[in-house]
Amino acid sequence: MQENQNNAVDLLQFIWKKRKALIIISIIAALVSAGVSLIIQPKFKSVATLYPAMASTVSFTDDITPEQSSAQFGEEEQAEQMIQILKSADVRNRIIWKYDLINHYEIDTASKTKITDLNLTYNENISFRRTAYGSVEISVMDKDPIVASNIANDISNYIDSAKNRMINDRSAQALYVAKQQRDKLKADIKMIVDSMSTLSNMGVVNQETRPSLIEALVNAKDVTTKKMIQQKVDATDKYGSIYANMEFQLDWMNVRLSTKDAVYEQLKSDATSSFSHKFVVEKAYPAEKKAYPVRWLIVAISTIATFLFGIVLFLVLDKIRELNAKA
Repeated sequence: MQENQNNAVDLLQFIWKKRKALIIISIIAALVSAGVSLIIQPKFKSVATLYPAMASTVSFTDDITPEQSSAQFGEEEQAEQMIQILKSADVRNRIIWKYDLINHYEIDTASKTKITDLNLTYNENISFRRTAYGSVEISVMDKDPIVASNIANDISNYIDSAKNRMINDRSAQALYVAKQQRDKLKADIKMIVDSMSTLSNMGVVNQETRPSLIEALVNAKDVTTKKMIQQKVDATDKYGSIYANMEFQLDWMNVRLSTKDAVYEQLKSDATSSFSHKFVVEKAYPAEKKAYPVRWLIVAISTIATFLFGIVLFLVLDKIRELNAKA
């Protein structure tokens, strides 16, 4: 401890000895950094805040869970999904095209790496983050405060069109398959209905109607009526089991058709509709004060860093002189 105290005292004495030189280089650093900070182009920051929605589509079923409600706020998973879509090339390219960012950011269009430079500058000025409250912040820095706020709000709007496009594209393929299955089932139902109609024309009746048919045969007064009823009884005895089987198949297929109709309508809605996938908590507005650069911070950091570097430099030079003197 005594040794450490002696070292500290020696260091303070050394700094005091070099105080004039350290003060001079610190003042020079402060002046230079202040001049540089004046040259740096100021930027303004605009922020839009969104909450993701839990449900991405409208449900056509009668049993709607809380997760399917259009009024339900999304959670961490939906927020992360939203950020991924906001970072997508779809959204980025639309913003770059609309605001002509390659010229706005003064990217060298003759450069072979102009696209890479443009994307790097875009990512430096536009960022997304999930807050501690589950919302998503869109932050945009730009030399023009109006452009910054407009970009933030446009990105907020593009989340819907980008996600809807992905849902529509994926659902369109499923819709095609669902339509084929639905149409085939309808054709099968029509074939059974036509077959049952043919059997009905032959006099076949269902099992519930057969007792009343027998009763009508017993009570018939004339030969013609008895003959007509007897033909129906004979046809029912011969083809009744086939008719009953078709009835069972028709009931089962109608239940399936009801399910497939619901699936088809759901997929049709997903493939053709546009939904909002967000809650706008706060729109972006043009900033009144610049967010960058913070000149006093630049000057302070530069001055302190130069002062510390000066101490190290003088210590090294002093040590070199000491070694040379011994040599």
